[in-house]
Amino acid sequence: MPKIERNTHEIEIGKEEDIEIKGQRFRLYVQNRYTLISLAVDLLTGIFYIFGSLATLTKIPDRYGTYCYLAGAVFLTLRPILRIVRNIFIYDDKKAKDKERRSKQ
Repeated sequence: MPKIERNTHEIEIGKEEDIEIKGQRFRLYVQNRYTLISLAVDLLTGIFYIFGSLATLTKIPDRYGTYCYLAGAVFLTLRPILRIVRNIFIYDDKKAKDKERRSKQ
């Protein structure tokens, strides 16, 4: 059975997964881009479901409501995929060992 090691992943300011948007006066800093993407997906899910519900209640053709519900379902599926991508880290042990060996030489 493979050996499982648990490592902590600390978020450092300035990592490549951080987003900084600079304006004239203000600066917007998002510590983790996946958090921002996840929030945008949640917002779009809600908007599509609201439009789908309104389309059902009004005289708008049913297919528009169905398309909105379908788009909302796609965004609901994207949410756990984003969490998986955000929480899985792949380490190349061979590359790290080679780099360590070269630095000793």
